[in-house]
Amino acid sequence: MSFVIDLDAAERREVRYPHGIPVKFREEQFIYPAELPAKTLDPLLSDDLDLVGLLRDVVEASENPTASVVIDLIFKRPHLPRRFVEAIYEVHRILLGKEEYKRFEELGPSLPTYVRLTMGLVKVYGVDLGKSFGLVGSSESAGETSSPTSADSTGSTPEASGDSPESPASSD
Repeated sequence: MSFVIDLDAAERREVRYPHGIPVKFREEQFIYPAELPAKTLDPLLSDDLDLVGLLRDVVEASENPTASVVIDLIFKRPHLPRRFVEAIYEVHRILLGKEEYKRFEELGPSLPTYVRLTMGLVKVYGVDLGKSFGLVGSSESAGETSSPTSADSTGSTPEASGDSPESPASSD
């Protein structure tokens, strides 16, 4: 019997990293799971953090939100920056496990370290929250469609294709 969906089939990432994803930090090695556990995103999707609400408000604010619109929406949620950082810590705690995360934390990672690590893991795991929430894709436009600037041809393009230009032989 063949399966349409075989959840036991080896995924590419799992083949490349059968024992987990090795990460080096301050000469220490940490192993992140090869497969992203489903519960890992829970801290980022929590009602307390309300990232989904922020994303909804950004999308509703305008078709092309500016940085000032996003910053204004963040300032309306003064708890967001601290809760977001705490959610990132929790994501890494889930991925590493309590003991390994404690060992990682004892090395004193900076916020830029967490950013680099998280961005690296996002690439390896192939996680794109924008796509997950349907925030990326073709957008509808109520604006006018573009039209040629001139109906006349410039005459620079020949009507039919011609022979390729002659080139001197290498022995000439």
